[in-house]
Amino acid sequence: MRHCLLLLLCWTGLHPQLTKAADPSPAEVRGYFTTERAIITGIVEGTTEYLPVSSTGHMIISDELLHVPKNSEVFVEGVLDRKGRRISLERVADDYIVIIQLGAILAVVVAFAARFKKLLVGAINSEPQAFKMIGAIVLAFIPAAFLGLLIKDWIPFNVTSVAIALILGGILIFIAEKLLPALNAKGDELEDMRPSQAIGVGLCQCVALIPGTSRSLVTILGGRWVGLSTAAATEFSFFVGFAILTAASVYKMVSLGSALTQIYPIGNASIGLLIAAVTAFISVKWLVGFILRRGMGPFAWYRIALGSAILAAKALGAL
Repeated sequence: MRHCLLLLLCWTGLHPQLTKAADPSPAEVRGYFTTERAIITGIVEGTTEYLPVSSTGHMIISDELLHVPKNSEVFVEGVLDRKGRRISLERVADDYIVIIQLGAILAVVVAFAARFKKLLVGAINSEPQAFKMIGAIVLAFIPAAFLGLLIKDWIPFNVTSVAIALILGGILIFIAEKLLPALNAKGDELEDMRPSQAIGVGLCQCVALIPGTSRSLVTILGGRWVGLSTAAATEFSFFVGFAILTAASVYKMVSLGSALTQIYPIGNASIGLLIAAVTAFISVKWLVGFILRRGMGPFAWYRIALGSAILAAKALGAL
């Protein structure tokens, strides 16, 4: 028996399928970020960020289809983050999903330039309405930001959890369309939001920490739930998104420290951000009108169909 165990240990150590992959160099990891990947991820991120379909979920799916390396036990050779921790290939891929959101952030700034300018001028001039809206955005931002910091290491980034969240989110849309009243817009609702309404939207946003749920979905439905019209809820979703996405992207970049430029190639990363910005701008300008005309039902059908297709593909071993 002892000899058998020794032989088994030797075979395990030598067998190529069970040997741990060698840690890639930073240059090799930068090579994973091809131009093709930059274009695809830019389009996926920009198109889906503000639609109620989950951009993070779609990015996880696209990474799976592109066969992006995500081994949690393989680390970038010689690279440490700001806290001196080694960086796994899984973290490299997951952090990029957050960092590329900078393109979508830029799209909102451009699309709502007049509103941002009004808020900035109002804040400089100490106008109460400007502070009221800024306060509402901050109150909606805090719950998800706080909870995200607490559970960031336990959030599941895999296609199965994304598929389940997509399906459940689709069902939620159908329920909400039946139960939530379709209120007409009245005045500038965002400048007149009550703190309780902002906090309600913020609490709803916490659910979106689960990839596949969609931050846009829960903040739009949350806005309607607290009494905003569909148009106001959708617009407020953009501004809350601007706050949470900016914080998340900056946090990831600061946490990486010098590893940011060691791992991610500036050229292809910039291509991805630019494409994300352009596609997100088109998506933002189109979304409000579409939801006002058609409601969120089409997105529900899409979510359920995509989630079901993913689970079927997983069952058949295609993913």
